[in-house]
Amino acid sequence: MSRFEGKTVVVTGAAHGIGRASALRFASEGASVAIVDMRAEEGQLVADECSRAGGRGVPYEVDVSDADQVSDVVRRIGADFGGIDVLHSHAGRLRAGTVAETDLEEWNRTFAVNVTSMFLVVRSVVPVMQAKGAGAIVTTGSISGLFGEPALSAYTASKAAVVNLTRSLAIDYASSGIRVNCVCPGWVDTGFNDPQFVHDGLSEADIKTLIERTVPMGRQGLPEEMAAAVAFLASDDASYITGQTLVVDGGLLCHV
Repeated sequence: MSRFEGKTVVVTGAAHGIGRASALRFASEGASVAIVDMRAEEGQLVADECSRAGGRGVPYEVDVSDADQVSDVVRRIGADFGGIDVLHSHAGRLRAGTVAETDLEEWNRTFAVNVTSMFLVVRSVVPVMQAKGAGAIVTTGSISGLFGEPALSAYTASKAAVVNLTRSLAIDYASSGIRVNCVCPGWVDTGFNDPQFVHDGLSEADIKTLIERTVPMGRQGLPEEMAAAVAFLASDDASYITGQTLVVDGGLLCHV
């Protein structure tokens, strides 16, 4: 497929996991991809992979929770690529803990990365898309933002905010030709959930049992499977879809 031939895609949190997989998926379909991440070396590696995958990758070292850095990088990307067609706002963090176990610094940092960064990036990208009269934005939520989970107070609250922010953005910018949707992954085999496993004292055998008991498909998802959902929502195949939350969880929420 070449659904993104000639298009510019921005992926935040693109240096690893789902963000990396999404960047590679977009590149494999012909996109020029801006790799936005705090980790410069890893970002360069992903950019190189994108170029080998058939697209183009350019790394940008940015803390997307910093307003000035975000404004600057969006300006640079617009100048380097001539516009922005797709944004996958993916940067995120997870730290386990109840409210009593979470200090204010950790709470604020979680919201800064998971929610405020999306606000900042979207705020800067939307005018670029409005100038073209079209665009697609895909945010990364989580099934944790759709129901309560133990010892994940900051994370679940922040991801619930992402889901509703997505809906508001979809309403506000539909008339500008901009679609906004959210992908909500379940368990994904990337290491992102390791802080939760450590907090709960789970061994590899415990994790395997947990997945088998809670996921009807009996396994964790792959980053590439999440990337396929992101690419679908960003593509013209989803041209009449906006404001939606696409759950990609192997059936976990079917029986929660």
